[in-house]
Amino acid sequence: MFSNEKIHVETEIGKLRKLIIHSPDGGIGKVVPAKFKEWLYDDTVHLSQMRKEYNQYVKLLLYFLDKDKAEYVAEMEIRQAAKHQQDCYKPDNDAYFKSTKVLDTQYLLSQILEKDHVRQRIIAAVCAWEGSSAKTEKKLYQIDKSTELAKTLITGIINNDKGSNDFIFAPLPNFIFTRDIAIAINNHLLLSNAATSARERESLLMKFIGQYGLFKRDEEKLIEISEPSNFFLLSEEEQITEKVSLEGGDVMMIAPKHLLIGCSERTTASGVNEVIHNILSDSSTGIEKISVIKIPQHRAMMHIDTVFTQVRKDTWVLFGQFSEKVMTPENRSRYEYGKRFLHSEAAQSGFKIEVLRYYKPLSTPYMANTNYELDISDRVFGLESLLRNISIEDFGIPEDKVTIIYSGNNQFPYDEREQWTDSCNLLALKEGVVVGYDRNEYTINSFKENGFAVKRAETLFAEFASNNLTPADIENTLILLPSAELSRARGGAHCMSMPLHRDIL
Repeated sequence: MFSNEKIHVETEIGKLRKLIIHSPDGGIGKVVPAKFKEWLYDDTVHLSQMRKEYNQYVKLLLYFLDKDKAEYVAEMEIRQAAKHQQDCYKPDNDAYFKSTKVLDTQYLLSQILEKDHVRQRIIAAVCAWEGSSAKTEKKLYQIDKSTELAKTLITGIINNDKGSNDFIFAPLPNFIFTRDIAIAINNHLLLSNAATSARERESLLMKFIGQYGLFKRDEEKLIEISEPSNFFLLSEEEQITEKVSLEGGDVMMIAPKHLLIGCSERTTASGVNEVIHNILSDSSTGIEKISVIKIPQHRAMMHIDTVFTQVRKDTWVLFGQFSEKVMTPENRSRYEYGKRFLHSEAAQSGFKIEVLRYYKPLSTPYMANTNYELDISDRVFGLESLLRNISIEDFGIPEDKVTIIYSGNNQFPYDEREQWTDSCNLLALKEGVVVGYDRNEYTINSFKENGFAVKRAETLFAEFASNNLTPADIENTLILLPSAELSRARGGAHCMSMPLHRDIL
């Protein structure tokens, strides 16, 4: 599974070759209203329906990345319907598809748990992290099957002697959003430092997957960030202010030498600072320019990938309230509404967007005590102008050819409603072919108005199966996933992916 792993991502839109996902597990089905705030949920989900929707996402990925496995799951689905076969989408079942290109965290974890010394270290680390008893730790050591142990370490559920289940840890209901736990930066992997305790075990498990799996022979390509050495001497109030957190939804490998980082509800200024120093001090990362985007600290837009993603070199999808056009005098009434919407105790900066850019000097060595901020106020004065600038400078697109597609077609209240259900959170399978949710109707219409075809995933499966169409034939298309339950978890296709390998454009 880990032999000859190639990890290389230098854009958001190069043809996708390999990624990490995580299928919804039993832990999600244990979320109760009393734990919504702590576990980062806004609603309960119907797990069995959510899995059906997510399976379409996985099947779509397999058709584009691993055709043989796509045909395998199509055949298994027929057998499952006849109740003659296990669920081939579950990593702990013998019928699991085991793709080397569409990788599930649970399956990757089970692979490294096959080695006794790794198993012992992971169990000890997780139990120490969770403050578990020696009795609980012993129970975990007694689980022989690595696939079952991996499932327990993720879901927090263990089978007891009476044939029922016990909780030994809290579940990880956000683990389906693999984008947030790590991000590929060229041929390196930046490990996240979760903002909340609900996601800390995810970061821990991903660290082991990276260390003993993806980069077992090349650990120096794993980039970790943490609090500076004097952090523990700060007062409790100062530690809250200076906390280092960074999540992958706030990091985009946008061009071969250009990295975007968001400062948001989940990524702190201290986290951004640590990443800048780590990336710019390491010439092997290939990064020469880092653009930092500060967005309001608001639940509706927890990461930068909830307000924009790239579709093509010349095309982006954006939440219109972050467009500078909204701030013009003729649109002042909309802007004032936006200010009221975003003002809260958690969003002191209101609707203000800040963009800063830092670069690695080519003629002098990197120095940790030097500020390499580049004044770009004449070219970039907001988020939309930054996106246009990237298309122009990084991809060579003429200024008049850059297209911005807006959430909800930039019409109130559909812009806000559809941004909430991830209209801007799209995954590019290749340039111009992106995956989104079927419920965002006004955004879908905006794609059509800008020349894109729109296809439902189920329709494509039928066409692929009949050989009337191949993934290579798909161009400039928005592919729609069913989303009644998936959208309740507060993340779209971009959130549900951790690309490891994309083609060079």
